[in-house]
Amino acid sequence: MVHPTVTQRLLDNLDRIQCDFPSTEMPEPLSGREVEILRLVARGYNKREIADAFPVAEGTVKNYISSVLSKMGVRDRTRAVLKALEQGFL
Repeated sequence: MVHPTVTQRLLDNLDRIQCDFPSTEMPEPLSGREVEILRLVARGYNKREIADAFPVAEGTVKNYISSVLSKMGVRDRTRAVLKALEQGFL
């Protein structure tokens, strides 16, 4: 339970919270492997399935996905796929 005064302060300041990165431009281009992994993510593959497709460790796939998200300035796979579609990568 949160005190009503605290709740009101939170509600009053919601418009100041940013939910995404400010830039829509990609600071670095994606590598060939990152694009391949992004394509598999777009097709609904999970980390294990991607790791099996390339024969690499699942942790390596996780690192690639983190790099893709960072380079694209997005916070999750869905936004990465949508942005890739908008920019013509997929």
